[in-house]
Amino acid sequence: MNIEKKVWDVNILAIFLVEDHPGNKYVSPIVEDGLKGSYIPILLDFLPIRVYWILERKWKISKEDAFLAVTKFLKSYDIPCLVSLKKDTILRAFKLAKELNHDVYDCIYLALAEQEKASTIITTDTDFEKLCETVGLNYENPVPMNVLKSFKSYK
Repeated sequence: MNIEKKVWDVNILAIFLVEDHPGNKYVSPIVEDGLKGSYIPILLDFLPIRVYWILERKWKISKEDAFLAVTKFLKSYDIPCLVSLKKDTILRAFKLAKELNHDVYDCIYLALAEQEKASTIITTDTDFEKLCETVGLNYENPVPMNVLKSFKSYK
């Protein structure tokens, strides 16, 4: 049986871990579906550390609470699949960035999806809609546009 693979970006995990974030109630069901096995969530292995930074530095959550949120998540689930980037994948991301005239930080998710044979990128970043379409990936953004606009004022 082939289970669909979906790449999570950093914001999906960060929002999932913060219950009072305006996007949490939209992100949580799609994350929980993956954690229950309806698809295989793919997560770059360093992103939990990046999530910790976002929680603590950007959203001003205490070090202790940020630490607990990230480590509890990592200890609680065998899913998602944490993966490392291959050298060729990094090079592919740079190639995509040049071809698509977009930053390499977003293009790394496109290249990761190719590396892991994922069909979808789950993100709250609206830039990905066109990027995904261009490279033949599905784009999932569970957060309505009017709620996305409130993200900038969070914390």
